[in-house]
Amino acid sequence: MIHSSSNDTSPGTAVRVRESHLRLRDGRRLAYVEAGDLDGFPVFFIHGNPGSRYMRHPDDRIAHALGVRLIVPDRPGYGLSDYQPGRTLLDFPDDLEQLANALKVGRFALFGVSAGGPYVAASAWRLGERVTRAAIVSGASPLKRPGAMEGVNREYRNAYTLAAWPEWLLHPLMAMHDRQVRANPERALAGLISHSSPADREVLADPLIAAQVHGWRREATRHGVSGMRREAHILASPWNVPLEEIRQEVDLWYWEGDSIVPPQMGRYLGARIPRAVPHFLPGGGHFSLYPHWRDILTPLARAST
Repeated sequence: MIHSSSNDTSPGTAVRVRESHLRLRDGRRLAYVEAGDLDGFPVFFIHGNPGSRYMRHPDDRIAHALGVRLIVPDRPGYGLSDYQPGRTLLDFPDDLEQLANALKVGRFALFGVSAGGPYVAASAWRLGERVTRAAIVSGASPLKRPGAMEGVNREYRNAYTLAAWPEWLLHPLMAMHDRQVRANPERALAGLISHSSPADREVLADPLIAAQVHGWRREATRHGVSGMRREAHILASPWNVPLEEIRQEVDLWYWEGDSIVPPQMGRYLGARIPRAVPHFLPGGGHFSLYPHWRDILTPLARAST
């Protein structure tokens, strides 16, 4: 059953935003936001880590102009979505399918960024013909393989290594870091910028985008770091997704300036997904989804015809 909790308007636009939650079959709450053209073609956006249902471009007029109904769920343990003990990568497609059914959505596209990329691959494979097209944007690839850390900066190389630690050991470290971020979000953003590419620094200098990043980051750990901790375990584990069996066209968007999820991760996926459509671009960085938002959404919107 769907429970509507608000019906708001995007700042500075006349585009409606709808925020609701769904009770899943096992009783868990799954929170989500709908934005853009609420009567348009549905595109599920799968956020990164940390992330939440508030993660998207701050200008919803872009999605609206393309006729895209952008649906952004909180993954379990993030924002207002209930934690799911022991969840795996392959549990999420079932949540997504239940949400699509509740919204009376038949076919749809998928768009995932960073840590959301693996969930796009899993959902495209598991949900088959319901998925018209998919986009993996700066999306992580399996980490348990030779060369997985090539091109990754030192800070994130350490983070990927820590992700493989036992969850009971990782939890206090993540909780301490989260307290620091929540206590001083400006300092946390400055720290992120200091490790970013020149292109990312330019993106994050936009006050609307910076405010949006603050918003989805704070909401991600509203109820603690359990979701983020489980996510780290999932990213460090084998995917168990047969990439060779994904039948949809999958746009792969990566930028040479990204040292968080470098292009070699996208090339790994592109060599295994049969209908991968590569977009490997010069410069840029991990936040290049914002200036390329329209470019990424356009082929997903066209897949509706």
